[in-house]
Amino acid sequence: MYYPLLKNSNNEMRALRELKDESRNKLIPIIESKRIKRTNVQNWEASFRTLGKFLKERVKNTKFIYDFNCALEELGEEEPLTSSTTGENLVQHCLGKMQDEELDLIPCFQHDSPDWLIHAVLQSSYEEIAIRIRCHDFQESFNRFVVQKLMSDLESVSGNNEVTIILDFFDQPTTLRRLQNAIEDFSRIHHKEIVYLATACPDNASGADPHSLTMIGPRTEFSTFLELKVQYPDLRFGDYTTRLKGEVLTGFNHYNSYVKIFYSTETDYWIAKSKLIGDDGEFTFYEVCQELVDQDFYPGSDFSFGDGEIQKCADDKITIGDHQTPIAIGVNHHIETTIAQLSSFPPVLSTLER
Repeated sequence: MYYPLLKNSNNEMRALRELKDESRNKLIPIIESKRIKRTNVQNWEASFRTLGKFLKERVKNTKFIYDFNCALEELGEEEPLTSSTTGENLVQHCLGKMQDEELDLIPCFQHDSPDWLIHAVLQSSYEEIAIRIRCHDFQESFNRFVVQKLMSDLESVSGNNEVTIILDFFDQPTTLRRLQNAIEDFSRIHHKEIVYLATACPDNASGADPHSLTMIGPRTEFSTFLELKVQYPDLRFGDYTTRLKGEVLTGFNHYNSYVKIFYSTETDYWIAKSKLIGDDGEFTFYEVCQELVDQDFYPGSDFSFGDGEIQKCADDKITIGDHQTPIAIGVNHHIETTIAQLSSFPPVLSTLER
């Protein structure tokens, strides 16, 4: 099972919607809640008015993890966000929206989420929950304190929740020993699955040449997972796909930017990058896509929705001239590529079977 981390945004959700039907039972996406802007905190409910219907159209019947804590990233709210009309807090409100559409979800909190958010997840009616532990934000010596805190949180409610533990190392370089110690330490928490989540995808395309296809770096997060898998055969894999993680710049000039597709092979990250849009980059980008489809690693237009769009552009049948469509293309191809890689492994016996 594969656990890609996705923003609840139009094009990352489009990438999910366009997956092949046979791929849908091979992943459990981790979907981050929309952020509540500080300027909109008094009207936060409006941000989630169509949450259930939006996800239903894109996620369909795929089981997914929903990370509530991301809603608060710009706020740092310790006090509960409560509906002025129903009295429900954020978690209860959003769960209701998703339950209305009969979505198959696993609610998630982070290791340092506010107490009210943690309790709302634990006190929901869901037998399965997830905990995202941002290991990249604290030193290894804090592992035992985080473990103790989480075990106390879980013991505070009655019931036997099945827990998926997500060990998030983001893009931070770390040693194999630290990863092993994290897996050992957090395995003390009674769990169903442990997921190693990381990325080596660059957060911008500055290292790629204009009007070219550039190999930008290896997929070290996947090779690291393969090393860990030898010692921990039950370990699951997750990554940040190919999404850009940089902040949106103020005063952004569309014409002084590039069309960029972040493209994954089984071992590396590549970037297809146009000329400046102001220099007709969108109208000559088909030449870069032609270079991509001519590579030995290009799997063909039928491999994924993303690869089909790249082939259309290479054939000059469509023009890709914005910054959003390439996200859907790159993320969709990456997910299909990773599912194919993980599906090629022989089945592993569970701990109970060994």
